[in-house]
Amino acid sequence: MTGPKEKDTLDVTAEQVLDLTVETLQTHLNLSIEGSKCRTLDVLRLLAAASAERSSIESACHETESSPSGNRVREQLEAALPQGLEELRTLEGAFNAALVEHLPRCIFKRSRQVAMDLVLIPYHGQPEQDEREIRRGRAKQGTTHFHCYASAYIILKNKRYTLALTYVWGDERLVEVLKRLLARLKELEMRIKRLFLDREFYNVAVIRYLKTQNIWFVMPVIVRGKKGGTRGLLRKQKKSGHTTYTMRSPTDGEVTFEVVVVQTYLKGKFGKHGRRWYAFAVFGVKAQPRQVYQMYRLRFGIESSYRMMNQVRARTCSRKPSLRLLLAGVAFTILNLWSFIRWDWLGQPQRGGRLVDGKLFHLHRMARMLSRAVEAIYGCVLSVPHPTALAS
Repeated sequence: MTGPKEKDTLDVTAEQVLDLTVETLQTHLNLSIEGSKCRTLDVLRLLAAASAERSSIESACHETESSPSGNRVREQLEAALPQGLEELRTLEGAFNAALVEHLPRCIFKRSRQVAMDLVLIPYHGQPEQDEREIRRGRAKQGTTHFHCYASAYIILKNKRYTLALTYVWGDERLVEVLKRLLARLKELEMRIKRLFLDREFYNVAVIRYLKTQNIWFVMPVIVRGKKGGTRGLLRKQKKSGHTTYTMRSPTDGEVTFEVVVVQTYLKGKFGKHGRRWYAFAVFGVKAQPRQVYQMYRLRFGIESSYRMMNQVRARTCSRKPSLRLLLAGVAFTILNLWSFIRWDWLGQPQRGGRLVDGKLFHLHRMARMLSRAVEAIYGCVLSVPHPTALAS
């Protein structure tokens, strides 16, 4: 597609943003929809609009005048997506390719700090084909059932890039999910300087595997037990410091690792006073306890990618795992394209790296531009007919 650098003006338009999004998805998804009233291009445009508006595909169609009907778009899309559960890996691979298409090549030239987390999207229905489609977790939004994905991403100079995405089965061990993400990073020749993991990965199998592979990591310790366990470990600590802990599992045996204990003072935060303790399982990280705490908390807000993804994720009531994976993958792709536009199209070259104005093109503005570009193509519904007009 033609970016602003190849044109007479440097302005970034809504049309360019939409074209970049659609072309990226069309290149990698390989959807074949060529109906008389609904083409692949129409589906991808309306999918981008639904993502930008955080609405359903039907709603995006309903709000535009000349677009195909919502039912037609959804039916054509579902027919073009993988039908079997095992075929989800094909769709997953397509998004993994789309995620890195526009990434700056400089990020692969040296080792980087990488974060991984689980994205749990609440689900209140029944599985479509297999119980493995749904993963159980802590209650959220009135349910303990989720469609689950895992992502790996980096933050480079305040820019967040998702490098890999994978579907997580309901009964899948997280060490296998970790291996799959690490394998994808190896394909990209991404060298890991330090790995930050969500607390869900805190188990014997994951820690043992990372130590065996000599991958340096930081992850929160889950506090368990009363007198013993990690709760007892924290009670023994009088101040911040380093210690060791042996975690045992009935199925995976035991593993011993270093724990960094951090003591902080609330100072009226959340209306509370006194001390609060944090513990992190670490390997290969040589830093003071407070530095480990700040490193994990500030540089890798582990839930940020989930919150940002939800800002540009279309909604659906469908039970199809492939459609739900599609909507999540589109959201992650839009996030990466947003970072690309800010860095490549709007960044100002200068000594020491590009200057990026974060306030100039925030994520909400990109979402609105996507929505308005689609409305410019299909027209925007500006009136509602009276019921008597419909009856006549």
